[in-house]
Amino acid sequence: MNKMSLKLNKKNAARLSVMALIVVLAVYCAFTLLSNYSDISRLKTQAAKVNAQYEQQVNENDKIRAILNSDNKDEYIEQKAREKGYAKEGEIVFYDISSNR
Repeated sequence: MNKMSLKLNKKNAARLSVMALIVVLAVYCAFTLLSNYSDISRLKTQAAKVNAQYEQQVNENDKIRAILNSDNKDEYIEQKAREKGYAKEGEIVFYDISSNR
């Protein structure tokens, strides 16, 4: 009976080891899937933001390209230069320092 119970115990131990291995693998796979799902979700959100920025930049580029191809391009260039603090030759630029801006 001793040999028989040892054989049963060995079989039970082997089954238990296999079951433990299966459980560990299942937990690992579940963790990996959840981690990948989280990464995919984060990257999809990031891609949507980048695509929106891209579309905005394309629209802005189209507007600027239309201005540069029109007859008003010199006015546009002058406006952008003045926004950066440039002045025409011979002009005197005054700055109002009394305002509370």
